[in-house]
Amino acid sequence: MPMSMKPLAPYPEISADHCVHAQFSHASCQACVLACPHQAWILDEHSLGLDEDACDGCGLCVASCPTGALHSHFPYEIRHIGGQAVALFGCEKSAASGTPASLPCIHSLGVRQLLLLHGSGVSCLFLADEDCDTCPVRPEQRLEQRVQKLNQLLRERHRSPLRLLRRPARVWKAVLNQEALITRGTQLSRRAFLSGTSSSQMLREQLVSMDPLNRPECQTIAPGILLDTGGTEQRLPWVPQIQPRQCTGCDACINLCATQALRYERDEDIARYKINAPMCSGCGICVDACTQNAIQLKPWGHWEEESLSLSHGTCRRCGNDFHVPAENELAQADLCPTCYSSGSKQLFQVLGAA
Repeated sequence: MPMSMKPLAPYPEISADHCVHAQFSHASCQACVLACPHQAWILDEHSLGLDEDACDGCGLCVASCPTGALHSHFPYEIRHIGGQAVALFGCEKSAASGTPASLPCIHSLGVRQLLLLHGSGVSCLFLADEDCDTCPVRPEQRLEQRVQKLNQLLRERHRSPLRLLRRPARVWKAVLNQEALITRGTQLSRRAFLSGTSSSQMLREQLVSMDPLNRPECQTIAPGILLDTGGTEQRLPWVPQIQPRQCTGCDACINLCATQALRYERDEDIARYKINAPMCSGCGICVDACTQNAIQLKPWGHWEEESLSLSHGTCRRCGNDFHVPAENELAQADLCPTCYSSGSKQLFQVLGAA
């Protein structure tokens, strides 16, 4: 390659259908823009684009994207140390450069990726990296912070925490050069295992097929789904909360929630807004769509409520059916939100003024 030619950066793959800006035109999400250390993402009123000349493929935007609309290939290797599965990752600026476990930045591992690794039996991340303080990337939120937050949730569920292990480069490479062993869930017959070189090939194929970080169906899964939820008192990565006194029952958040973290349910005469916090990706569309500021998204919050009871009624002024949270004053006024907000005006006057 000529010396003047710039090597191609591993640009993130974009799944437009999963981007919040494709789902809701008034979305305020700027996660990728804020995470990029080189201002490669360009967001305006009409589009979201990537300046490929500015992008160095660090992958920090992938870790920050709440819906998994951005994805980069994650190279890593699985080895066993003391009977435990360990995932090896190395920064491309370290001694790990050029190995099968080298990626542009170890901080590109987000909460979703960490939970996928932990759920597949990985108990430790064995890292090879340089001094991040001197790196031009210098992410605002680092891998250590995510692991610390995540381990709090794992301990609440009496599950083993995820450890970070750093050793000199020679030790990291020695572990990398070990023969790969069968990881949890791999199926390999005894005959195939003892058959020599063919078993190694079969093992590599099975490990690839099990790869949790790069499987398409895993790239957009809500992180909370990957955690045990034995009760509503446990914390989750994202917890939506609806303020009943402010909510007018317009159903905008329900209709726009792509993961069904918020949904409307009715069983005979009982109606409710169901809050299924483990399904929440933290995209913020519900917050952006709510004109009453009745919804909040709490990061690493407690799942305090499962549902919000609704009161159904017929507006005594316009005759339309409506539903609002039972604690809202609209439920006692027998007025739909439109008529209530219009005061003494008639409905046709409100529509005419609009």
